[in-house]
Amino acid sequence: MQAELIYNPNAGRIDVRRELGLVIKYLERNGWTVVFHETRTPLEATALARRAALEGADVVIAAGGDGTVNEVVSGLVNTHVALGVLPIGTTNVWALQMRIPTVNPIFMPSPRLAKFMFDLEERIEHVLPLSYYRSVLLDAARVLVEGETCTVDVGQVNDRYFLMWAGIGLDAAVTENVAAEDKKNHGMWAVLGTALDTVREYESTEVKLTLDGQVREINTPLIVASNIQLYGGLFPLSVRACVNDGKLDVCIFKGEGLFTAMQYVFRIVSRQHLRDPEMEYYQSEEIVVESAQPLPVHVDDEPFTNTPVTIRVVPGALEAILPKNAPSDLFVR
Repeated sequence: MQAELIYNPNAGRIDVRRELGLVIKYLERNGWTVVFHETRTPLEATALARRAALEGADVVIAAGGDGTVNEVVSGLVNTHVALGVLPIGTTNVWALQMRIPTVNPIFMPSPRLAKFMFDLEERIEHVLPLSYYRSVLLDAARVLVEGETCTVDVGQVNDRYFLMWAGIGLDAAVTENVAAEDKKNHGMWAVLGTALDTVREYESTEVKLTLDGQVREINTPLIVASNIQLYGGLFPLSVRACVNDGKLDVCIFKGEGLFTAMQYVFRIVSRQHLRDPEMEYYQSEEIVVESAQPLPVHVDDEPFTNTPVTIRVVPGALEAILPKNAPSDLFVR
């Protein structure tokens, strides 16, 4: 198996180069040939993945967070090269959704503790038997060796692909506002803190929404078009979504303010939100979003553009290596 591993050193909270070295040795013991790359600039992973596909790689492994996965996916769409994931980011939603072993987004070890363990190993010149990050990454590597390759859909916003979701409005504003340094130091807590600050002041906007040719005019603070069920690493938002059904699941929120947002959180966590008259849920192949004022748009939690945008599904555009125990309700059999 010819693989190329693309590592984003800015992803996550710690340096895992040593751990990735052990992962590469594990893959090589299982008959893989692995070429290692380290990114230095935004979107470099897309170019590396595209080049790997042209040069005959069987697998391209994204070692990073959801943003790194997004970049690699963009280089692999409509090829026969499989996506593999070693999740080392802040939330790692694709890994959480597909049951790929990953770090806990809320209770991961602090960078200070992780650095202490790494420094201790350096001093004693010995690999300690217990390392949280090493254990998680080796378990994820086993999925690459023992898992199954599945064909999945991707989404597309204008000329940019996404694997999980595109958000318009409030959540894209949160993505823009969270400081990279805070995210690296405090992980998911930095995102939650920024979300609380943003939602207090964020107002709804008049939006013209065209779903497969059917026009809806609504006042909304947030629209999410999903390819998967899980949202933000914590919330089962698009509970009817499948990754191979040729559709995107569209959630439209109404109302504004912190109290309304907390009500939505409670209903989503308890899986009661589809009964809420203040939320609309659709399944569509193409969504056109136009707004009275420009709204921010993100793809897979990466800031991208502003409205107006056209969002569409690209059926069966990606091969992905997944665990054999990936949730069956994510697939149309």
